[in-house]
Amino acid sequence: MESLCIAALVPTTMLNPLFLPMLVALLPFLATVTTALPCSASDTTIQRDRAFICGSLVQGNTWWCGNEWQNATKAKKDWPSQAVYLQNLLDTLSSTNALCKNTSYYHATVRWLNYSLMDPSISGNFGSTWDVFQVQYYDIPRLPGTRIESPDTLGRKCWAMAYLKQMYNPTKLANTIPYNIMNFTKVYERSIPLTMNLCAKVLTNCFENKTYDPNRNNTCKIKAFEFKTLGFERENIQRQNIVRYPWW
Repeated sequence: MESLCIAALVPTTMLNPLFLPMLVALLPFLATVTTALPCSASDTTIQRDRAFICGSLVQGNTWWCGNEWQNATKAKKDWPSQAVYLQNLLDTLSSTNALCKNTSYYHATVRWLNYSLMDPSISGNFGSTWDVFQVQYYDIPRLPGTRIESPDTLGRKCWAMAYLKQMYNPTKLANTIPYNIMNFTKVYERSIPLTMNLCAKVLTNCFENKTYDPNRNNTCKIKAFEFKTLGFERENIQRQNIVRYPWW
């Protein structure tokens, strides 16, 4: 009698000998259904971060950004904002749920980060902007035809250099992005000392458009004040003072 009662509680479909093979066949589909929504959300966040990077760098279609820039028309075009947008993408890639790091869009974004975005030979991308476009403003003396920036503008640009250095955490990236990003880190780690040294050099040369002379150091208090306070700290205050001023 007891066995009859237990049998009555078992759904008749489970007693069908075809039920188990059908269940096994459906498992991949069920897994897709259960993960589609959260991974769709994380892919959307990555897409937003990519769009802001593209929108800050270009205002037209390129082979390496496509038309993604159109999805972030409010992206700011200045160098400090561009640096922050890159860090936002790195943070998103690092914090994405482990299961969602297997989506095709996540894979594509890592490849984009590792090659198209950071290769400085590609005009207009982030690597070129960092290694070529920004560097030109720190030539001593400036090359003919190059705009001469004021001390406070150079201070704002140097805030981005310091931000990129101080936010960089290669151990975290290696532990949280489970794919090869060696090309990205190679360019990044080469650009940090290059541009940090340029900031120190232009400050030491007292912003003179003349051959570098370290004897000029500390002979332009007002310009140094403009560089640090009106430039660097202006950017820092907007972002909760997250960067330490490194040039003393």
